Amino acid sequence: MVRNLVLLAFAVWVTGCKDIETKKVSSDTFLKEELKNLNMNEVEEYPSFASCDSIKGQDAIYECFKTELALNFQRQLSTKTIIVESELNDTIWLYLSISDLGDLKIEQAEIPDSIAKQLPQLEGWLKDSLDSLPKIYPAHKRGIPVKTMFKMPVVIKVD
Repeated sequence: MVRNLVLLAFAVWVTGCKDIETKKVSSDTFLKEELKNLNMNEVEEYPSFASCDSIKGQDAIYECFKTELALNFQRQLSTKTIIVESELNDTIWLYLSISDLGDLKIEQAEIPDSIAKQLPQLEGWLKDSLDSLPKIYPAHKRGIPVKTMFKMPVVIKVD
């Protein structure tokens, strides 16, 4: 009886194992599949300031970040004595990048001719204002700090 039991267990073991197949996936194949699913144009956590930490929701944090940045530009420009020949009411576009270490940089500024002629030092003022910003926490993708870029309008209105 023990012999029959041993033979039965051996037969089950031999026939059962050949039906189990393990598919080995190479790391290159796995990487390609992951990259297909990964959207490189979006981040999971937007850049932020410490003052935005108490806010819940990524969209609200991003709005807080943009508002704080705009207020900083406004504060810095309000300290300048601006004399113009005619009224200004136009928008400039700043192309900003934030490194994975939280360093903010103005990559490009699209300044309309009407503003550039009357305020040739404006771009320098805006770049100088970045020094007064509090610490920036970079954006994250899958828990890893990443570089981000965005476009920000700045309305220049001088009466």
